[in-house]
Amino acid sequence: MVRMRTTTLAAAVAPILLALPLLAACSEDEPADPTAPVEVELGKEFTWNDFTVADGWSLETMNPSAGVESVEMPVIAAEATNGADEPRFVLFEVVFAKEGNRLATIHCTSVSIEPGATEPLDCTGFGQEVPQGQDTIVVQEITR
Repeated sequence: MVRMRTTTLAAAVAPILLALPLLAACSEDEPADPTAPVEVELGKEFTWNDFTVADGWSLETMNPSAGVESVEMPVIAAEATNGADEPRFVLFEVVFAKEGNRLATIHCTSVSIEPGATEPLDCTGFGQEVPQGQDTIVVQEITR
């Protein structure tokens, strides 16, 4: 009976041991899915879907005139470099949250960016309040 358990245990553990080198090859720094959500820090470089946004990106406030009223809305000032082998457009959202509650979502787009080239992003939070006191910032695919 003891011999059977040892054999069963060895048979159960063997596939796990064989998979360990494959798991070690996966980097914790880069998600397996290039469009997986990435937590970022305000102003710090990040890469999402082979686009790199350099250090120095910032959250700013825009005050467009809407008739007599002045409305403040959030704007992200940033540039992105295309790390892929083909021209592509940036299309992602930046979610600002505090204690798990969404404060604002800002969509970012760009013109077509050639491989290795850098272009400014268009990131305006239309209809959003300017986030303050966020403890989490996540870059992800645009959700509806």
